[in-house]
Amino acid sequence: MSKKYALGLAAVALCFSGCAPIMEANRPNPVDLDRFVVGQTTRINVIAQVGGPTATEQDQGNSCDVYKLYTHGPGGAGKGAIAAGEAVADVFTLGLAEIIFTPTEAATKNAKHTVLFCYGSDGKLASVRESDAASGS
Repeated sequence: MSKKYALGLAAVALCFSGCAPIMEANRPNPVDLDRFVVGQTTRINVIAQVGGPTATEQDQGNSCDVYKLYTHGPGGAGKGAIAAGEAVADVFTLGLAEIIFTPTEAATKNAKHTVLFCYGSDGKLASVRESDAASGS
């Protein structure tokens, strides 16, 4: 009887586990702004890597594209390690770790930041500026 009970308990634990690891695995990857080199990267390269801008403005004689991007947070390997750790904790605590991990995942989700990519008359990147404050989606 104890073997059936343990197997049933393990099945219940597996059913309850997984919400926080899935939330972590689905967290968007941040954009590494360092890969955009001033004076070398063209507007077409920026659009190819991060998509179309939300707006285009003029700033000090330069054409600037406005983006809302995820720029902070763990990358792919970091997300994998966090999700694996959460999954292991879920199994060892029979799902009770979700009481802590799920609200933590929700509270620490990545936020989009406003990023301006400004281009000179030659179409190459003149500057990259990121806002400190998180912006709405």
